[in-house]
Amino acid sequence: MEEDIKVVSSDTETISCDGGEDGLGHPAVYYTFNNENKIVCGYCGKIFIKKED
Repeated sequence: MEEDIKVVSSDTETISCDGGEDGLGHPAVYYTFNNENKIVCGYCGKIFIKKED
């Protein structure tokens, strides 16, 4: 499976993921960066990286 990586703006605190496959994805889940710069979705493994300033 190919890793799906998405870089988000440095001022983003919360992201949502639904698998990105329209109705074939997964339930929408929300994650907060807190003090982390990387989030991995527990459903699909998509990686969200917070852009550094």
